Amino acid sequence: MAGLGVAAALPSAWALTRSAHRISTVQDAPPTEYALVLGAGVRWDGLPSRILQGRLNVARELFEAGRVRRIIVSGSPESRGHSEPVVMRHHLVSHGIPASAVVLDESGVDTWSSCRRAAEDFGLREVTVVTTRFHLRRAVALCRRAGIDAHGVGHDAAADGLRRVSARGARREFLATTKAFWWRR
Repeated sequence: MAGLGVAAALPSAWALTRSAHRISTVQDAPPTEYALVLGAGVRWDGLPSRILQGRLNVARELFEAGRVRRIIVSGSPESRGHSEPVVMRHHLVSHGIPASAVVLDESGVDTWSSCRRAAEDFGLREVTVVTTRFHLRRAVALCRRAGIDAHGVGHDAAADGLRRVSARGARREFLATTKAFWWRR
């Protein structure tokens, strides 16, 4: 039984260790060329979900503060009949980010795919990952596994009125971190 407990604790320890001293706020994020915004769903009407809007707002704040110069929006090409990255770009541009500063990644169907593409296809060696706080440690750990010197800034969904979504996401994160740790790609 003790072995099972250790096996269950290892993934969380891995994510915590790999992301230690790499989680920041917008104000103290180290400057990088790119932010990598991870998708979080599109509403039926083609607008970003509330949780995705929060992530995009963090990316916009990073851009406006001069912490990043370009933003990669990564997500599924098919989310309720819409391309998630296209919806993300439209939201950013409609909120003042120049279209030339937004790069689409329509192969980001999961966190690992987004991180791997950032390293292999975009050639990034450094990035600021933008996601929701409950997801941030795993996202930073996976980008580091892909060979990127990653730091992260998270959207606080609970403080933004999304307490139930945040609690559900935190519970899901245990399973997702376990999968990310044990499933070597």
